[in-house]
Amino acid sequence: MDNIKFADALKGLEDIVERLEQGDLSLDETLSEYENGIKLYSQCVTMLEDAEKKIQILIKDGNGNFTTKDFEIETT
Repeated sequence: MDNIKFADALKGLEDIVERLEQGDLSLDETLSEYENGIKLYSQCVTMLEDAEKKIQILIKDGNGNFTTKDFEIETT
C-alpha cells in the first residue's frame, strides 16, 4: 500500500465506505474494513500534505519579472 497513487487510495476509501454503509458485513469484516480505511485515509492525507509542500506561487514584481515563492497556508 505504500506506493499507491492518490486516486487509487481515494477510490479504495470510497469502496470501503460503500461496503460499510451497506451494513451486511460481520463484525470482524467491519473492523478489518475500518482499519484498512484508516490506513488509506492516512495515506491520502500524507500525499496531500506532501503535494502542498511542493506548491509554489508565481509572483510578478513591479518590473514585470516573475519569481516564485513557497505556498504557505494561512492559519487562524
